Amino acid sequence: MIRNNNTSLTAFIISWHILRTIEDDPGLKVKSILSFVKENLKVDVSYKKAWYARRKAIELVFGSWEANFAELPQYLDALVQSNPSTVVEWSHHSDSLDRVKTFKYVFWAFGPAIETFHMCRSVICVDGTHLRDEYKGKLLVAVTQDANNKILPIAYAIVDEETISSWSWFMEQLRYNVALDRHPICVIFDRHNGIIYTMTHFDYWEEPLT
Repeated sequence: MIRNNNTSLTAFIISWHILRTIEDDPGLKVKSILSFVKENLKVDVSYKKAWYARRKAIELVFGSWEANFAELPQYLDALVQSNPSTVVEWSHHSDSLDRVKTFKYVFWAFGPAIETFHMCRSVICVDGTHLRDEYKGKLLVAVTQDANNKILPIAYAIVDEETISSWSWFMEQLRYNVALDRHPICVIFDRHNGIIYTMTHFDYWEEPLT
């Protein structure tokens, strides 16, 4: 017998039942959780409860947004310590008070990716995507293509929004930390105003005249 939305079956309890599945598939659909609960726990639950269960399970496996952002400096420092050729650059708000630096942008490029890029085609594709949930930032990414036509991510940045300021900063870090000695470079992008501004106002991205 299947009971409807049993109040004693909380989202927290459901989250423990789906932990292993979330570990294997963090993108598990809410509909799949509804089906799992109905089949295995013999209860119908609301979409909202299943959604909260999925969110709680993700936090239990991967940590909360707050914890992950708090650990970002240590994580990036560990990357540099384990591979000195990895590049990390930070930008902080200039109006930070009491000498506490407030995070604004962060750029990183893995050392092996930088080295591999110099054996790839001089073509870069840049784009941005949303970071979901509580922190409404953006992830900027630069990728290239190797000789086997495989996509190679070469640089990343977390910023607040896709603006002229954030794109200019990202493209500057990309040029000087990853692609300094590559001339010319073909840059493919979606004609975002921030990228267009960078490509037309900074000489390190100017088109070759010959």
